[in-house]
Amino acid sequence: MRKIIYIVTAAAGLFLTACEHYGETSAPRETLQITADVKIAEVAAGKYSFTYNAPFFKENGDLDFSQKGAKGHTIALTFKIADGSVPGIKFMADAPDGIWIVDKKNLPSPTDSPSMPYRGNQFYDFKVSEDGQTLSLTDQNDDGVLYRYALRFDLNGDPVVHDPDAQNGGHD
Repeated sequence: MRKIIYIVTAAAGLFLTACEHYGETSAPRETLQITADVKIAEVAAGKYSFTYNAPFFKENGDLDFSQKGAKGHTIALTFKIADGSVPGIKFMADAPDGIWIVDKKNLPSPTDSPSMPYRGNQFYDFKVSEDGQTLSLTDQNDDGVLYRYALRFDLNGDPVVHDPDAQNGGHD
């Protein structure tokens, strides 16, 4: 019996010493607040251009949160319809319907648009303001995945969609 106790105790000790972070707690990730102004202009009947202005964003809306300064941070992201945009345009009233997100590798073609609201855990806390001018969400930004996102707007009952790419950062 004593031999069994020694073996169990030794095994437990080996297990605990093998755990690199035993007894430690990891520091919470810092949250980075980013607001992206989106200017929407009608360039022809039913055709729109989109111009983005925000850190880590290209003017076309592609974003890269794997860059220094964003990587390693949770991102609290707000999209704001910029002044001078098409009159009457708003984000879809139901927040998850205001931005559809998909892992880009799961699209049939790299130029395809997401086909439904996001399902998963990487993005959460979707909200649209009462006036429909802002959409916010939180991105854990820790998986290193290239996403395609579709911002979805309502213009007098007609949908208006724009689908740029989003590169998430990975673990530090």
